[in-house]
Amino acid sequence: MKREHIKKNENEDFVAARVMAVFTGAIVMLWGLTYLWRAYDVAGTFFAALKINNILIGVSGFGLLASVIWAVADIRSGRFNKEKVFNGVMIAVFFAVLLASALLTRYSYNVAKRVLYVTIPGCAILHLIYSSYQREFFFCCLNQFVVGCCIWVMARTYSADMALGATVAAVAVCVLSSALFLAAGRRGGQVSFGGFKCRVYDEKNISVKAFCLLYLLTALLAVAAYLLGVPYAYYMLYGVIALVVAAAIYYTVRLI
Repeated sequence: MKREHIKKNENEDFVAARVMAVFTGAIVMLWGLTYLWRAYDVAGTFFAALKINNILIGVSGFGLLASVIWAVADIRSGRFNKEKVFNGVMIAVFFAVLLASALLTRYSYNVAKRVLYVTIPGCAILHLIYSSYQREFFFCCLNQFVVGCCIWVMARTYSADMALGATVAAVAVCVLSSALFLAAGRRGGQVSFGGFKCRVYDEKNISVKAFCLLYLLTALLAVAAYLLGVPYAYYMLYGVIALVVAAAIYYTVRLI
């Protein structure tokens, strides 16, 4: 009993340290990007900001490649430790987010301001959910977050092609999420990618059909947002948020 208590305390300390590291990284990244966006707004520092932006793209691209190689090597050799605060996968995720942010800023820093102020904190919150809640709730939130971003694009863009692309992406994510749960249902709640195993849900008696219906409903909300357009797309977005809030209340009550 004492050993189990020590193990539980160690796990809680690890989760707290990992969450703190992720939120610190998100804050530092947003802080640095904010200064970069301000430099773009001033004529005298515009070209300096452009050079810094290009350097960020190169550094983050190289860092992503190196960290992916590191993670794959650790997984294949059996040295991968998911209970380390910093491992190859976590470093790869950081550089992937930084690279995406730098590329979006290079494309349009005004768009980056609106998008990254939501997506970067959103990624940090998703990690908190991943560390603290059941896996099925995390994948549900991940699906709703991506679809919500796609619906937000539909509501904000004036481009018919971009709105259609966002709709296709949202439906594809819902289909992929359903396929992931169905595949995990045949393998005790987890799927394997080479030597890497991913647990999709923790509860043994989970209803896979219920989650597939949830993803179907989410896909229908995305299609409705595209067909109805503004301002109804915002109501569809509120519907996605309502689904997440309802699930959050359910799983939070279960944790208490």
